[in-house]
Amino acid sequence: MKFKTIAIVGLGLMGGSLAATCRRKFSEAHIIGVSRNPKSLQWALKKKWIHKGTSSLAEGIANADLVVLCSPVDTFGPMLVAIDKMAARGTLVTDVGSVKKEILKFVGKRQLKRIQFVGAHPMVGSHRQGIQAADPFLYDEGMTFVIRDRGTLTRSFSRAEHFWKKISHHTIRVSAEEHDRIVSEISHLPHAIAVCLMQTVRKNYLSFAGSGFRDVTRVALGDASIWEPILRANQSKVRRALKAFRRRLDTLDRFLAKHDGKNLRKYLFEAARRRKQI
Repeated sequence: MKFKTIAIVGLGLMGGSLAATCRRKFSEAHIIGVSRNPKSLQWALKKKWIHKGTSSLAEGIANADLVVLCSPVDTFGPMLVAIDKMAARGTLVTDVGSVKKEILKFVGKRQLKRIQFVGAHPMVGSHRQGIQAADPFLYDEGMTFVIRDRGTLTRSFSRAEHFWKKISHHTIRVSAEEHDRIVSEISHLPHAIAVCLMQTVRKNYLSFAGSGFRDVTRVALGDASIWEPILRANQSKVRRALKAFRRRLDTLDRFLAKHDGKNLRKYLFEAARRRKQI
C-alpha cells in the first residue's frame, strides 16, 4: 500500500515534524508542504523535509493521494470542504488534531463527495512552537489514535491505519467518542490545570519557582491559538473532567481542614503508586 504524493497542510511543529518523518519513512513518495508562511516553506525546503512548498492549497493537493491536516482544529471544517472541491476523487485525508467527535459530526452532515476522511491523533508534541521546533524523530516513539466509527469505510480506514503504523511506534483503534473522553482527562485537563495554576500563583513569587513547579506547568506554554479551539471543541468532556478534578481538590481540602493526617497520607501514597504505573 503505497502513497505516491503526500501533502502536509500546515508546517508548524507537528506538520514540519511529520514532513521530515515522511521523507524518512516514505522515501519513494513526493512530499509537498502547504503553508501561508513563506519562512516555514523555506525552512522545510532547506532541511529537505519536503520536495516542494506552496502557499496554494489547490496546488498542494492537486496530485496528492494522501493529505494530512496539521493546522488548528477549528480550521478543519472549512479546509475539508475546500479540499473536497479540489482533490482527485478517492483522495484520503487524515489529520493530527486532538478533538474528533466534532469534526466527524461535521463530515457526516456535509457528506463529502470526492475525499475520504479518517481522523487520527498522534499523542506527541511539545510546548515549543513553529517549524523551527520541528523534530524529524518526534513521531517515532509516540502512540497514535486512529478513529473508526460506523461511517468509516473499511478501505479508507485500512489505508490511514497503514500510514500511521509506518509513522508511529503504536496505533490504537478507537471511536471518536472514546477518543475525546480519553484525551479530555490525559491531555486537555492537565493543560487546563497548568493554566489555572499559572493564574493562581502570585507573580512576585514566580522567581522562586523550582523544577517541580516548572515541570507541572510546562504545558501552559502551549500556543493559545491552538489550545483555545481544542478546549472549546471538546468543552463538554473537558468540563466533566474539571468537575471530577474539583471533587478531588475538595477531598484534599477536607483532609486538611479536619487535620486528617492518616487519610491525607493514604491519598498521597495512592497518587504516587498510580504515577509509578505510567
